[in-house]
Amino acid sequence: MLRWYKPVHLSKLRVKDVPDLPGVYVLLRDPDDLSSVLKIGPARSLRAMFERELAIPDKGRGLHPKAMMFAETWADAEEAQRLIVAYKRKHGRPPVMNSPY
Repeated sequence: MLRWYKPVHLSKLRVKDVPDLPGVYVLLRDPDDLSSVLKIGPARSLRAMFERELAIPDKGRGLHPKAMMFAETWADAEEAQRLIVAYKRKHGRPPVMNSPY
């Protein structure tokens, strides 16, 4: 069972709040709405993934995440795949930013 951290706002001021450990992350459109999932993915370093998301400009797509929640796990790829499959089963599609289209 994964232990999830509360959503962390995507801000340079919050980088130190994210551990430099492997895990699985969920990017959220709205930090106050856990159902606003944009992407689920694995990370060898949760902190590096957080910093990478900070560096990506919005470009007006409306898909720019505002927060990231995460869980530490050494089985990052397997957990991410399991979560994506569960999301698809519940919503009939993958998260918007996980879609190949």
